[in-house]
Amino acid sequence: MINQGHSNSLYSLSIQIHLDGLSFFTQHIHSKDIKDAEVVRFRENVNPTTLLVEIEKAFKEIEALAQPFSKVIVVYANELFTLVPQALFDSEKAADYLKFNTKILSTDYIAHDTIDFYDLINVYVPYSNINNFFFDTFGSFEYYHSTTIFAKHLLKEYSNNEEAQVLINLQGSYFEMGVVKNKKLLFINRFEIRAKEDFIYYLLFTLEQLELNPENTPVTLTGTIEKDDEFYSIAHTYIRHLIIKDSPSTSFTRSQSLLATLL
Repeated sequence: MINQGHSNSLYSLSIQIHLDGLSFFTQHIHSKDIKDAEVVRFRENVNPTTLLVEIEKAFKEIEALAQPFSKVIVVYANELFTLVPQALFDSEKAADYLKFNTKILSTDYIAHDTIDFYDLINVYVPYSNINNFFFDTFGSFEYYHSTTIFAKHLLKEYSNNEEAQVLINLQGSYFEMGVVKNKKLLFINRFEIRAKEDFIYYLLFTLEQLELNPENTPVTLTGTIEKDDEFYSIAHTYIRHLIIKDSPSTSFTRSQSLLATLL
């Protein structure tokens, strides 16, 4: 593969990576028009090591990825993250924060994003082998955790709401859930699911813990969810005010809605 580095290309690449697939879009850096947008599902979930094989395969086989880009943004969607109040954050203790919530290896590289408005630091594990691939291919690039993008999107969409607002981004094998009220982030987390029962359990349990009534708390759904699927049906059984939110651009499928907030 050609090392594309930072070129005079007029296009940028934004790509989200998960162990069951990836999605991306390319965008003109001046007009902001979308050139290509695609979702790639792997045949089965992979591990961080074999993920690299799938990424390399995608960049070899997908024509839209086989071009130089002036800017590259990588978003990691995994469960290896935790939020820490900015006032308490110490970069030397980053691994210690993660140990409370998830299993990490001594060889894992720990990164962090700043969520300024909420005065939070998102501490997480990006996949080092994937970072190395993007560095070798493009040179410098930006990367974030998906919950960082999700939290900033919550602020943008619901910062003026005095009542609690719930946003769920369903992505097949997992979903992200955030709750904001009066410009405060009450909750944000990511849940792995295998069936609709897992989905509704985590949703209702979270509402209960936050003392939010499903009868009058609006819940907005985005991602891989439609009104005729089983996830919407079971949610509608328990949630009175249920809203499906379209992607911010017609160039994207709803499953790319979170990635599209990078526009």
